[in-house]
Amino acid sequence: MGEKIVSKSDFAGACNVTPSCVANWISRGKISGDALVGEGRGARIKFDVAMAQLKERLDPSQRFGLNGISTKLDDAPATPHGPSPPPSSARPPAQPFDPSVEDQIKREKLLQAQLATSRAKEQDRLSRGVYILAAEARDETKRAAAQLVASFEGRVPDLAAAIAAKWQLPARDVTHLLRAEIRKIRARLAAEFAELAAAEPEFIDDDLDDDNLGRKN
Repeated sequence: MGEKIVSKSDFAGACNVTPSCVANWISRGKISGDALVGEGRGARIKFDVAMAQLKERLDPSQRFGLNGISTKLDDAPATPHGPSPPPSSARPPAQPFDPSVEDQIKREKLLQAQLATSRAKEQDRLSRGVYILAAEARDETKRAAAQLVASFEGRVPDLAAAIAAKWQLPARDVTHLLRAEIRKIRARLAAEFAELAAAEPEFIDDDLDDDNLGRKN
């Protein structure tokens, strides 16, 4: 049985790539010489010779990059139709690519793509305010609480004067009493808030899966 000769489109289908990719391989010399029958657009391909050339000439980064994960040169059948002819005695068979190395490269490339996508989503959510820096949030909460307490304490003399006038009490004594009670309340609230903060986990699970979360409709 003679050596199998196929069209460019059949060869592309066997390699799980597009015909334009095969044309690119030919123009770059990845498939050349003995692997081609004829010239120009009507050229046909000697299947086994072309497969051996690609395994030898394509760099792993080209074969298994993000744009080439689906390229399965080692998994392609010996011919797109029918059994493989015996190899020519004048040409030593190409060494097969180690499947374990191929799988590892694919897994690492896929992991890199997943990590890049995850980082991009986190950055997008941070820019939209879905995520905030915990330290900045704590500082802002402290400032708001301190401003509220300071504003209330600043009104103590007015409040004391109103109480003293209504109940005929010395304004100085009422002011002193109110300030003392406010200090007790502030200390108690500080302890309660500190206990609540200590019970909160340092990190929480991010279960956000909607890319539009945080956007206004």
